[in-house]
Amino acid sequence: MGIKIPRDPTVEKLKLKSKAVKTQQSYDGDWLKFVQYSKTRFNADPLEVDGIQDAYNLTEGYLNWLHTNSDAIKLKGKSEKNNPNAPSSNSNNQSYKSSTIKRILASITYKYRINNFDFDRKNPQIAETMAAISRNKEIKPGQKKELLKEDIIKIVNPLFNSDNATDIRDKALILLGFYSFCRRSEILAIQYEDLIFSDDGSIQVRINFSKTDQTGVGRVIDLPKKEDQYCPVKSLNEWLEIVQVKSGPLFYKINKSKVIESHKLNENKGFVKRSLTAAGFVKILKQRSTNVGIDSINIGAHSLRIGAITQSRMDNVPTHEIMAQSGHSTTQMIDRYTKVTDIKKNSAARKI
Repeated sequence: MGIKIPRDPTVEKLKLKSKAVKTQQSYDGDWLKFVQYSKTRFNADPLEVDGIQDAYNLTEGYLNWLHTNSDAIKLKGKSEKNNPNAPSSNSNNQSYKSSTIKRILASITYKYRINNFDFDRKNPQIAETMAAISRNKEIKPGQKKELLKEDIIKIVNPLFNSDNATDIRDKALILLGFYSFCRRSEILAIQYEDLIFSDDGSIQVRINFSKTDQTGVGRVIDLPKKEDQYCPVKSLNEWLEIVQVKSGPLFYKINKSKVIESHKLNENKGFVKRSLTAAGFVKILKQRSTNVGIDSINIGAHSLRIGAITQSRMDNVPTHEIMAQSGHSTTQMIDRYTKVTDIKKNSAARKI
């Protein structure tokens, strides 16, 4: 006759104490979300399933839901449980990163195991689901979608032949953003005094500070004069003429009444035009993209910079010329911005 040996409950307490406090809090928050999902979908606690196969089925469905459903990120965890009205920590309405889902799986595995489930996250059913999630993350949350030249043309086409100041500003802003290869912060920091008007009609722009140039060494970029209607120089000059910009920032905030906003600087200097903000820049690009049927979920101001770099690689522009315009000091970020499919398309090895 066999002898039943009960589990020592103090062992589990020892295991719990062995985890760092922050790790334990992450596990608790991940598990609380998993419990909420299970109760909402199946009206049951994850620990009340009939057996290990049901645990795998439940977990597999949960991981897929985290990956495919943007509402998943709004689900409250431990950090919000004392404040049910707390906003989600992620406001972009995007699904979880595959790396985050992997961490959540570790939390679920841990909680199941300390509750006497022989849960194996390397189980083929779970492992294949995680592999599919990792492969299917072409655009990761937080990673902006590039806007290529065909997208830019589509976005600005409706803005031509308009005498609306907002349309003229947005056209100039988008074309300048694309052809300058600049970051949003660099574009908004450009002053009229930074523009150098050349005899051939082009404009050189001095970028005084940037993310990778905090000392203000600066660089000068070329804004080309193009023969087609998508010329950034022509659009910028049109905007400067309309608003009579002769000094200071290039772009201003325009309200719903189509009036350039201004604010009082001080008693002596009176009112000055209100500069366009970073949030305003993103709002313009998202709205203009949506207006022509382009999904704006993953679009941000960086989409112009990424798009220009990617387009250049697709058009076989030498990397050193791209770097001179974009301000990159190494090729690492150039390669990162450019989609793998585009790099393959332009691979030298494929052309010999």
